[in-house]
Amino acid sequence: MKIKPKWLRFTEEDNALDYLEKASFHISQTEKDKKSWKWVILSLHGALYGFAICAIKGTNPDRVTYTTKKGKVKLISFDDALNRCQDHQWMRMYGHSKTLLLTDNQKWSIDKLKKEFRNKFEHYKPTAWSIEIHGMPQIAIHVLDVIRFLAIDSGNILPSSQNKQSKIKSLVFQSKKFLKRTKLYKESLIANQEK
Repeated sequence: MKIKPKWLRFTEEDNALDYLEKASFHISQTEKDKKSWKWVILSLHGALYGFAICAIKGTNPDRVTYTTKKGKVKLISFDDALNRCQDHQWMRMYGHSKTLLLTDNQKWSIDKLKKEFRNKFEHYKPTAWSIEIHGMPQIAIHVLDVIRFLAIDSGNILPSSQNKQSKIKSLVFQSKKFLKRTKLYKESLIANQEK
């Protein structure tokens, strides 16, 4: 019997959206399972990186790659992608394009997401690691706001369907709504007000 091939296809937009969907799912699990925060961190990082790549790529993949001395084509780094998203020369591709302007809180949250959590999860060294998680909802909210800007508000990602844009908006909205209802978020707000 000859089997018919079945293909799994991704575009860079599909890949970023998949990360966002996984982040949203794991966010919804954080009240029941604290280990879900690991997957929230990894998924948010993937979504942020993916949508940053999409926002500066436009219709030219060469805008997000470079060639090594050995002739190998590689994707630009996470930091390079975010830096380009904050540069008018990279972001102003269309008349309606907008450049990413990060707030201090967003910068802090992205830095924490990447350096303190994602990198340590991704390259886990043998150790016992305890993570205080009250700040996680706020970090996630700040990163979700940046993802929404890159995916929707920058005007640089031309959606292959209106359905995808609606899905991105809904995932970000529902995730932020859930996070703001969590006990962790509320306790964190009270603690910050008491300072």
